[in-house]
Amino acid sequence: MNIYYAPPAQIHGTAAELLDQEARHASKVMRAREGDQLVIVDGKGGRYEGPIRRITKQSVQIEIQESQYFDKPQPELLLGMGIIKKRDRLEFAVEKAVELGAAHIALFRSRRTIKENVRMDRLESITLSAMKQSLRTWRPEVTLFHSIEEVIASFPEAQCVLAHEKVSPSKMSFAHLAEGKDQPILLMVGPEGGFADAEVDKMVDAGAELASLGSHRLRAETAVVALMSQFLS
Repeated sequence: MNIYYAPPAQIHGTAAELLDQEARHASKVMRAREGDQLVIVDGKGGRYEGPIRRITKQSVQIEIQESQYFDKPQPELLLGMGIIKKRDRLEFAVEKAVELGAAHIALFRSRRTIKENVRMDRLESITLSAMKQSLRTWRPEVTLFHSIEEVIASFPEAQCVLAHEKVSPSKMSFAHLAEGKDQPILLMVGPEGGFADAEVDKMVDAGAELASLGSHRLRAETAVVALMSQFLS
């Protein structure tokens, strides 16, 4: 099943409109025709279905016959991730985080960050594609922060969990974190080389909980998948 994206501004009562790349994908790539049924999500919990009524050069117009609204998944998962040097690995981590339910991806620079420039437009495109591929109705935000402190300060209500290779593997239970479903969970993963000791100390002082992902060292993008998968529902 193909899912298409139209933000709330393109949903008008019983009509929805695909524009730009989404319209081209439907009409040119998938060769949709008038009368074909399409499924649309608005990235804010809305899911709509109905037939195509008109195709123009700029848009695909749909009559909404069925609509549903889905609440945000609970607990709300926020991923804080140190910027990974290699672009393909960074993009892989972002894609998998979306598929696994991240509501917000906070990229940050830290003491051991090597890469400086990040193509945010590419990451926005990846989050959109991953949202549709995984049949989700909420589109995650992607934000770039200049420090770990900025990340922590931006999510003051969240319970912070820090993946750290020096923590005993016995600390691998995450079940107790999901019990407080009204509280977001901020999952922190460092860049290549991990977190500096001073950064770990600051996060612990701010209330972060250290957690182990096993006895073996993981790449940053693998750690993202391992940590996020602890909260699959």
